[in-house]
Amino acid sequence: MNMKKIFAVGLAAGLLMTAAPVMAEETAQTEAVVQQSAVDAQKLDACYTLALNAINAEDYATAKEYLNICFVYCDPQTNAAMYADLLLKQACIDVIEEKNDMALLNLDAALRVQPELADAYLVRTQVYTALGEMDPAIENLEKYIDLTKDASLYETVAALHEANGNMAAAQDAYDKFAATVGEDNQEAGFQAGLYRMENGKYEEAIEAFQAYAEDETFGAGAQYNIGVCKMNMGDYAGAFAAFTACEEKGGTYDGLYYNRGICSLMSEDWAKGGEDFTKSIETESFGYDARYNLGICKMQQEEYEAAVTVFDELIALAETEEATLNDAVYYFRAVCNAALGNLEEAIQDYTTCIEHGYELAQTYYQRAQVYAAMGDTEKQTSDLESSLKYTK
Repeated sequence: MNMKKIFAVGLAAGLLMTAAPVMAEETAQTEAVVQQSAVDAQKLDACYTLALNAINAEDYATAKEYLNICFVYCDPQTNAAMYADLLLKQACIDVIEEKNDMALLNLDAALRVQPELADAYLVRTQVYTALGEMDPAIENLEKYIDLTKDASLYETVAALHEANGNMAAAQDAYDKFAATVGEDNQEAGFQAGLYRMENGKYEEAIEAFQAYAEDETFGAGAQYNIGVCKMNMGDYAGAFAAFTACEEKGGTYDGLYYNRGICSLMSEDWAKGGEDFTKSIETESFGYDARYNLGICKMQQEEYEAAVTVFDELIALAETEEATLNDAVYYFRAVCNAALGNLEEAIQDYTTCIEHGYELAQTYYQRAQVYAAMGDTEKQTSDLESSLKYTK
């Protein structure tokens, strides 16, 4: 036999004989790895399911235990989505347990693994809102909207801007929300009008509210808001008409009668003003201011005794409620008492105003007139000189 050929065959045979055990060992190792991976995957699935069950049962301590076990069998490199989800669920439990700092740490870790995890931004919004940090809350909610295209949440963005005192941004955000719900959503259109009113865009607000002026549900509110807008624009006749329309539609808004009274007062319709301020005293929360304006209306109609009674009530209320009394009450009570011939009472109230430094030039002048009526020329002269000293 050809020795070279035998050697070659033997060498080949030998190589095969020595190679076979190596291949068998590698296969065994591979199978072991595969088997272990399957076991780990099964453990991960079991622990994850148990964690979810505990969360649904509101057993958060048990849930955290199973979530921690999940991390042992979850590789952030090969299973980033699951790893980020585990961190998200931990963060949610942290929020429930009011551990906001820990929640933020877990959310940050989740986003490092999966930067586009939308729900993490939503939970961040909740945490920052609870902490009163509106700027990052808004930033994270807008990121969530960008990722999910859920524009309906611009309504919440608007509320966050409003809580942050940025009404212009609130209006912009709400307009984006309103665009998603369409013209058929009446509540959205009405709220858009409110934001314009809050931003001082009264003409735009009126235009928005007029679309609801005859609506069965929103009509009374629309008329009331139109009245407020017109008041702020100085259109007191138009505001009076809107408030009256609101009343006719059954509106019972706190401030309806007070505001309509202000419109009458500014138009110098003292009788109508007095009627509305009386209704406001009886039904609304503007007790002090409504009484003050009622006193002014009574005085302007020369119903001096009625005016003095109202001013007496104001002073008594201030003493009882320890409220700060407007010194104008003493001044106008003095005017009424002087007109009634109650000169000593008028002198006393004017003196109180002077002691408080209230409108000194005018108060000295008015007291001088009372001293003149009493025949006290010396005090009249002194007050007139004081009046000139304080006149600008």
